Amino acid sequence: MAGGRDAMERALARLFQDGRAAWPSLPLSSEAFARHVSRHVPERRSPEEYLAGLHGADLYLACACTEGVRGAVASFQERHGATALAALRGRNVPPDARDELMQDFWEKLLVGQKGALAKVGDYSGRGPLGGWVRVAAVRAALNFLEQQRGDPLRLGDAVDEVREPATADPELAFLKSHYRDEVCRALKDALAGLDADERNVLRLHFLDGLSTERIAAVYGVHRATVARWVSRGREALLRGTHQLLTERLRIGRGEVESLIGIVQSQLGLSLSSIFRVGDR
Repeated sequence: MAGGRDAMERALARLFQDGRAAWPSLPLSSEAFARHVSRHVPERRSPEEYLAGLHGADLYLACACTEGVRGAVASFQERHGATALAALRGRNVPPDARDELMQDFWEKLLVGQKGALAKVGDYSGRGPLGGWVRVAAVRAALNFLEQQRGDPLRLGDAVDEVREPATADPELAFLKSHYRDEVCRALKDALAGLDADERNVLRLHFLDGLSTERIAAVYGVHRATVARWVSRGREALLRGTHQLLTERLRIGRGEVESLIGIVQSQLGLSLSSIFRVGDR
């Protein structure tokens, strides 16, 4: 146990030194950095193994922003501003709307608004910070364009039977209607239990409708890597939902399996609705 703690402390120290070397003008305590990084370590992963693959310099800059270190926000914008602007242009955001959208984007990302913490605190260091900013900017652009179109699918509306066809099986129809709220809660809770990166990829795929090729371009990885991410996140989400339904509902295993079958067949619609509500 002590050896594991020592290995984790050494890994954190290496990441901190990488960050300090990259950003010598941003004074950040090692304690604040360790707290920031440690809260992103998944429970099901070996901390040392997880930390070994992180981007220390990028984590340092993100942590400096969340800690309010003087000059951190300006450094962040200087380093990644062009990336964010390119993402807006790439999604065809009108030129006259870019300045306001960029201001709102930076406020949400680096300052926080309406009682919400700054989104930069969600950066886990698993991928380059530039790719993470690109993902956030693409989402901001897509949300803006969707609002401009006046999307008729309002969040929280009753389920549209055209989008979610009724089943001809009476038993499934009963399960679907009787346990709708419980299934929705379990799916939301299972989604919240995923890593932030897994949720972001699922959001881009199911809500924003980006193909694996487009997501790969955003993250700067091969499409096969993104396909694995989507598949792994989808499987983890279904496993988590299955486990929660089994624990919470006093029904037989077969009925739980039937409910999971319904969730699986309508996962795209369900996730789209959940993500939309969360973005309100």
